[in-house]
Amino acid sequence: MWEMLKMILPLGLMTFAEGGDAGAGGSTGAEGGTADAGSGNDASGGVGQGSPAVDWRTTLPPDIKDHSALKDFKSEQDVVKAYVSAQPLIGVDKIPVPQNFDNPEVRAKFANTVYDRLGRPKEAKDYKLSEVKMPNNYNLPPETREALKTEAHKLGLLPHQLDGLYQWYMKDTATKLQQQGEQNTKSRNEAENALRQEFGQAYDAKVTKAQQLLNKFAGDDYKALLDAGFGNRPEVVRFMAKMADVMSEDGYTGGTAEATMTPEEAQKELAVTRKKLMSMDKGDPEYKAVEKRRRELMEMSYPDSVPIAE
Repeated sequence: MWEMLKMILPLGLMTFAEGGDAGAGGSTGAEGGTADAGSGNDASGGVGQGSPAVDWRTTLPPDIKDHSALKDFKSEQDVVKAYVSAQPLIGVDKIPVPQNFDNPEVRAKFANTVYDRLGRPKEAKDYKLSEVKMPNNYNLPPETREALKTEAHKLGLLPHQLDGLYQWYMKDTATKLQQQGEQNTKSRNEAENALRQEFGQAYDAKVTKAQQLLNKFAGDDYKALLDAGFGNRPEVVRFMAKMADVMSEDGYTGGTAEATMTPEEAQKELAVTRKKLMSMDKGDPEYKAVEKRRRELMEMSYPDSVPIAE
């Protein structure tokens, strides 16, 4: 009995005695009751009738009878019950919580101990991130991946936790990139259709001249801005086309003024050409040339069909 007590006292078995099974008034008998005053013997086999109950701890060896862990136990039976209850904890690997847990340094040290025991890698570089297939070969820069591992190590993330978060983020990013690409394609087609309606047969020529202007004068940063979706806006293409027309006339783009016009431009010239024809005699040597130009202007002013982008 005493050897068992010596073994289990370090477990702090007073916790098992709180609100426990001890009998009221201090049980000492084999059944947990008080001594029978008329029986002639108390529960511990001591003195006879009317004698006070003997503290069961007085019979313990001197080195354990006054141990603080025994102060809440009323009898040997209570100690045995506590020992049985403590059996599932004996031999189990445990991490004791420090008493001054409110201290930030103590709390941080304890947290790191828990993280390491649970399986956190020894160093941040030891984390492994799964490969996730991304659109357009997109991937996180190496320095960002390493910074992510460093932060995860400070937070105590386990390998599977970091990898799970990384896969979620990359898949979510892939979905957004795909949606952005689809939206850019839609916007580009809508802008092209609107400009084809506006420019008519002059569309290809104007876009080509605008592209030449862009290649000659725009920097990589501006081109990147256009590729990101800014170039899909009709007003941007329209502005660049007008600039290309002006600069082409002045010789800045190395080309010449384009003969193909927008419907609006063609209609203005058509009105002038019609008046000229009305004042000319059909026998005039220039009449055929002016009539030919009128037909060209008619086609540009009122195109029968305009190709629409899919």
